[in-house]
Amino acid sequence: MSLLRQGKAQVLSIYIGESDQWNGNTLYVEIVEFLRKNGCAGATVTRAIAGYGAGVRLHEQKAWQLTSDAPVMLQVIDQPERLQRLLPHLFTMVGSGIMTLHETDVLKYTHAHAHGLPVKLPVRQVMETSVLTVLPTASLTHVVSLLLDAPFRVLPVVNEQHHLVGIISTGDLIRHDVLPIRRGIVKRARELDETTAQHIDTSLEHIQQSPLLARDVMNTAVRTVEPANSIRDAARIMLNSGLRRLPVVEKDGTLIGMLSRADLLQVVVTSPLLSPQARTTTQALSQSDVLAGRTQPTTVATYMQTAVSTVDSETPLTEVIDALVSSPLKRVIVVDTERHVLGIISDVDVLTRIQAEMRPNILNMLADWARGNRTRIATGALPRSTAKAQRAIDVMNTQVVTVTTNTTIDVAVEKMMRMGRTFLPVVDEENHLEGVVGRSDLLKLFMEG
Repeated sequence: MSLLRQGKAQVLSIYIGESDQWNGNTLYVEIVEFLRKNGCAGATVTRAIAGYGAGVRLHEQKAWQLTSDAPVMLQVIDQPERLQRLLPHLFTMVGSGIMTLHETDVLKYTHAHAHGLPVKLPVRQVMETSVLTVLPTASLTHVVSLLLDAPFRVLPVVNEQHHLVGIISTGDLIRHDVLPIRRGIVKRARELDETTAQHIDTSLEHIQQSPLLARDVMNTAVRTVEPANSIRDAARIMLNSGLRRLPVVEKDGTLIGMLSRADLLQVVVTSPLLSPQARTTTQALSQSDVLAGRTQPTTVATYMQTAVSTVDSETPLTEVIDALVSSPLKRVIVVDTERHVLGIISDVDVLTRIQAEMRPNILNMLADWARGNRTRIATGALPRSTAKAQRAIDVMNTQVVTVTTNTTIDVAVEKMMRMGRTFLPVVDEENHLEGVVGRSDLLKLFMEG
């Protein structure tokens, strides 16, 4: 995505001469324009007083000359993936000079938007441009291998002209009996014991003999967004459709990127207007009017859901699984009698912490539920004499990331993104569960004002 995030990044420095040219134009201007068009977070050009390079020719600025060949340095700080993708073309542009690349830590990165949350920001400045795709004639073996490791949970299908013709998700593969369960469980099962890995691999063996191709399983009714559309338009489509990501296409259907909820929410983090510390040209946002620029910051209490799937620590595992698969969030929160948050449970938590001999049974049950068959695992299938996981407390993850009802939106989004969470439990000051707030809930921020 175009918006740089806090954390590890790379610094690209390019040293050239001020009079260097590219296609008849000033080179440093052309480089800056190239970086801008490709969504880089920003670039800085510095003009030196004097210096010399590999040619041992002194470059200097002379006051009585209208032109000079003074040294010029361009510096770009961005994500490693994007810089690596742009380097080959930059190598071509820089005929003489020097380029260096090193790692850095981004401590803070904000955009100076002066009139509120930048909901009119175009999609092209936020989207991810590095996207894995397949052709309609790709085999299912190739599709599954790509989708299991893809950064997105969907795989765009494009023709020879790179026009979008469809999209393949885990749900599409489950509906066509290609995958038994969602990809997160498949990946985790392969990392556990040998028996579990063999069980999941056996369920995938039929893919190699399948005559189906990508075009046979892809969804052709695809919602898309254009690069010039505003991020508010994109947020509206996501909220209305329930989609987590949108392909970005040109008017002729050419796929140029992908936009996710995380990309949109990163705008919230990088906009100083959502931070209580932003007191320069604007004020922090208020709960009643996100774009008004008032002094009271917006908190998660404005957007949280109060209906939450919960169990207590002694709930039997069979009931935990029932609650888990019925939960819209595919998670259940473990609380005590006073609704203090003790832990959280996902299907991956159950699979990981249950005894190895029961994992194939759990996988079969989850596969049935993924296909719409509401079978339940028999209580007798969990032998108490050998079972190490019988209750919610045995399988719950105690590393719960929470926010309070008074947590501001920018802090909640930053924590959500940094910890890789799709939702956060919301508690009061005494750790009593009040609700949950998810990425889709926070997208409503773009619709206000």
